[in-house]
Amino acid sequence: MAIDRRAFLGSGFLAATAGLQGKEASLLPRGFGPLKITDAKAVSADGYIYYKVFTDGGIIGIGEPSPSGGAINADYLHKTLKPLLIGMNVFEIEKIWEKLYLGTYKIRGQGVSMAISGVDIALHDIVGKALGVPVYQLLGGLYRDRIRMYASFTNRERPAKEQAVLCARMVEQGYSATKIKIAARHGFDSRPLEVDKELVREVRSAIGGKIDLMVDANSGYSVARAIQMGRYLESQNVFWFEEPVPFTDIEGTAKVAAALDIPIAGGEQDHTRYDFHKLIAAGALDIIQADVTKAGGLSECKKIAAMADAAGLFYSPHDTSWNIGLAACLHLVASTPCCRYAQEFITEPREGRAPFLKEPFQPDRGYLAVPQKPGLGIEVADRYWNA
Repeated sequence: MAIDRRAFLGSGFLAATAGLQGKEASLLPRGFGPLKITDAKAVSADGYIYYKVFTDGGIIGIGEPSPSGGAINADYLHKTLKPLLIGMNVFEIEKIWEKLYLGTYKIRGQGVSMAISGVDIALHDIVGKALGVPVYQLLGGLYRDRIRMYASFTNRERPAKEQAVLCARMVEQGYSATKIKIAARHGFDSRPLEVDKELVREVRSAIGGKIDLMVDANSGYSVARAIQMGRYLESQNVFWFEEPVPFTDIEGTAKVAAALDIPIAGGEQDHTRYDFHKLIAAGALDIIQADVTKAGGLSECKKIAAMADAAGLFYSPHDTSWNIGLAACLHLVASTPCCRYAQEFITEPREGRAPFLKEPFQPDRGYLAVPQKPGLGIEVADRYWNA
């Protein structure tokens, strides 16, 4: 039965649709608007914070600010962004993004960008549900429907042989790429190079020569040490060298990139197109890693991707989420041609927490399918949705 806009705005229909998750898109008429924001809430799900954005049409969007922000993500939403959001039309995503950016002029920083990222993801979720289309349709349409993932390990303290066994196990499961940590995070050359060389050597031996191996130093080296290590990585056919020197040192990163043939990746600590303009202009990176939960959300990451593409670079988003952030990342990669390499999937054990999603993401032979339902195409488990 067709529902005209006047009938839709009636209180009976609003009451019937309020609070729904996956069913909103099948109940609501397509192409309606405006749709006003009535509330925004940060929810703690066993310590994992996600955002809900509410509308006067009963559609609720979900978003994830980077978990790196911790509990402060809730304060940024409730105290800083929410007053700017109330009454805005969710279909005007660019207008909202600019309002949030300018409205936080005096406190600009990565923490605010994380919060804006969570809101921006939620807005795309709402609009996709309202129009009955997956988010990737809002971002330019489907370029790829299956995403090749790399098995990413975050523990940098494992013995070399143990890490090698874990990487080999991922290859047996079908992954064609894996990433390990080297150096000491922001360690200023504090870990001996031989320890890192042994780790890389053992992993490469275990996975064979045909598997892409990436390494992440997390700002661990000085410029000279990074160049020295980079030459060894080249001898081991390492696919990329991530964040070799402190991420704040753009000039130093550019020196490393100029001295080596191995691609230099980075950008997970950076946010907004303005940071990435500086990195690209300096020739510091070959692979851009703007994180959709940190850099400003889907809106900003599409702009960053376009900048990278215009500069002849590739985009492989940093992503340590298993949940909303990962869903947003999949839609971004699905719609962005220059995301041509494998994408990140954390393979460390998940302990002490029930699944957040009703249908958790799990790669099949190293690939993830892009969600096809309206919005982000995911549903939160009831215990966390009702928290």
